[in-house]
Amino acid sequence: MSSIRILLVEDSITQAMRLRYVLETEGFDVDVASNGEDALTFLENNTPDLIISDVMMPKMNGYELCRKIRENPKHKETPIMLVTTLSDPTDVIRALEAGADNFTTKPYNEQALISRIRYILANAEIRKQRGSEIGIEVFFSGKKYFINSTRIQMIDFLLSTYESAIQKNQELFVSNNKLKEALDNIITLQRNYRQLLETNQDAIFVYDKDKMVRYANPAAHALFTREKKELIGNRLPIEEDISTQKEIEIKDPYGNTVFLDVRTVSTDWDNETMFLSVLRDITESIQLRKELEQISLTDDLTGLYNRRGFKILSERMAKLARRLQANMFILFGDMDGLKSINDTLGHLEGDNAIRTMASIFKKAFRESDLVARMGGDEFAVIGLINENFVPDRLIEQMNELIGSFNAKGEAKFRLAVSIGIEQIAYDSQISIEEMLNAADAKMYKEKVKKR
Repeated sequence: MSSIRILLVEDSITQAMRLRYVLETEGFDVDVASNGEDALTFLENNTPDLIISDVMMPKMNGYELCRKIRENPKHKETPIMLVTTLSDPTDVIRALEAGADNFTTKPYNEQALISRIRYILANAEIRKQRGSEIGIEVFFSGKKYFINSTRIQMIDFLLSTYESAIQKNQELFVSNNKLKEALDNIITLQRNYRQLLETNQDAIFVYDKDKMVRYANPAAHALFTREKKELIGNRLPIEEDISTQKEIEIKDPYGNTVFLDVRTVSTDWDNETMFLSVLRDITESIQLRKELEQISLTDDLTGLYNRRGFKILSERMAKLARRLQANMFILFGDMDGLKSINDTLGHLEGDNAIRTMASIFKKAFRESDLVARMGGDEFAVIGLINENFVPDRLIEQMNELIGSFNAKGEAKFRLAVSIGIEQIAYDSQISIEEMLNAADAKMYKEKVKKR
């Protein structure tokens, strides 16, 4: 048996190639025309078993093509299927008026389309045996139409309409089920989202542009309220701007200092654009960070700042001096006789001597002065100069404290120190390190003089 030949009229190359592939997979021979004029040219020398034509095409639409085909006695019996979106009820009337046998809708189900084609071909022989044609004029949707189709054509066409309606109903049923499933998923996601907010250990606020709270989770209430005071409906209990990521410091309802890491994003809340802020308690991390910073800047033996701490903080003091237009002093001190203490009494007593000297340095200077152990038996001090500052008096005070300690005789060792002092103008361009070296040089001269 010879294969079935189908003419496909479709202006979309992509859709034409896809449908051609589907039809050829089912064993049909397929010819393709890109528009109505090409289709008529093809039909001058060819007689396909079935013509499938899109309705919406340039140059000539599917209805016009259908009428042109029916005007040719050679193709009066050729089944014609129109492909339409069926967006208007008059589409059915216009298709019948044009002489179409069948139609299908876009987008089409491929298996349903193959079934429809086989149905059309199976009934083609019946159509060839029809009786005389009967024309009828109908009035539909405000217009008159003259339908010149046979009864069998009308039955086929109406059956295809019914079949398409069933198919669309099934598709709508599937779509409704998918929509219901999607809505169920949304409800589940909302429930999980709310549960996530409620059980989160971080404080979470949702608030509007006026900072009126729309939602606050239990962690937020625990952090900001003492007696379960309602937060929702009141202003956000944070005056600081938290629109960007930052660390803030607050007092909790019990007076404790709490450090928070804040992150804020825009969110849709009950169909309104809101702000969602997540506040994580990082108090322990901040305290640990401060402890580590303190460890890195202080001397283990004496508790004074170490060389690194002196370098960092003296630069800050220099900036403060420039801002206040206040001169500074810098002192460098070196213990006398520490080596002898270590050699005769041991390093344990040597460490005691260093700790004692450190405490004397702390007593001799103001709290605002920066006192550091630079390493070994070397000490440095930097501070701002005021009208009461007298360098000679500072050295006298140090010597008095050392003399008082030695006079008590409570320790196995005696203390002594050599000191050098430099004054620094607030607008000086000389670095702290250079000024420290200058004070060191003066100290060395003092030590040599003692020897």
